[in-house]
Amino acid sequence: MAIKPPALPEKATIAVVAPASPPQTRSEIEQATQYFESRGHEVVFGPNVRNVHGYLAGTDEERAADLQWALSEPGIDMVHALEGGYGTARLHPLIDWDSLGDPRIVCGFSDLTALHLFVAAHAGWISFYGPSFLRFTRTKGDYQLTPETEEWFHRALKPEPLGKVFEDPEEPYVLTLGEGIAEAPLVGGCLTLLCSSIGTPYEVQTDGCILIVEDLDTEFYLVDTALNHLRLAGKLDNIAGFAFGTSVNLGAQTKAEGPESTLSIEEILDELIAPLGVPAISNVPFGHGKHLATMPLGAMARIDGGGKTLEILEAAVE
Repeated sequence: MAIKPPALPEKATIAVVAPASPPQTRSEIEQATQYFESRGHEVVFGPNVRNVHGYLAGTDEERAADLQWALSEPGIDMVHALEGGYGTARLHPLIDWDSLGDPRIVCGFSDLTALHLFVAAHAGWISFYGPSFLRFTRTKGDYQLTPETEEWFHRALKPEPLGKVFEDPEEPYVLTLGEGIAEAPLVGGCLTLLCSSIGTPYEVQTDGCILIVEDLDTEFYLVDTALNHLRLAGKLDNIAGFAFGTSVNLGAQTKAEGPESTLSIEEILDELIAPLGVPAISNVPFGHGKHLATMPLGAMARIDGGGKTLEILEAAVE
């Protein structure tokens, strides 16, 4: 059974670290800091959080030092990833996993899938596949903080069950891929990162779990490739259920020179997921997307394929 971290207190200490890509603008950091400070929290930053090393937020050693501090230092209530991007998986060998502190909330998504897998493998904590620190700005457009994202995030950090995941308000349709009902712990994250964990010390463990997957800005055939990778690696053999996220810019990224023939995401899921015979649905708003439901990985959930719902059954924090 997964270990529940303490609920976020009214006056929490939130450690912000950048295990992946660097921040783009200073104003976004200031806005997100003001957001959490206005709610009574103290925001503390890893000393290397604004470093830049190419497409990484500092060298591996710098990013690992910040992550070690955030996961180990007494008095930290929440570890919040600044942003996703790339680079988290490079840090695994540099962290002393025997020196982690008391359980604490860990939140982030996209490339932070690797961090969630680290935490599951070495600490057994429930962690939160949810919005990054920089989502809490006044930015408009695709990455604005919507009321749905905001409300679900704060409820996820309270000692009460979240209940049924909301439908995407702009595309309120959930597709049934497989009928039936199952109750099991949640596991998953970004599809690309889940595949790249196979063969590593933090390989995703899916047996007896409801697997949730999603991705961003990738070709249909690469989604096919990744799902087939999970299938051939045995990661779909014993899952209890399956949920696919919203299709965020999934499709042809390059213009075809001639007539293009392709499979849609729905067709790929029908061919690779439906035959598994487990409760399965798609178009659930978690991960990349305008509306982002924070998902407590390791918590018990209930999936109803025919009813088109995914429900969080237990409080994810104590």
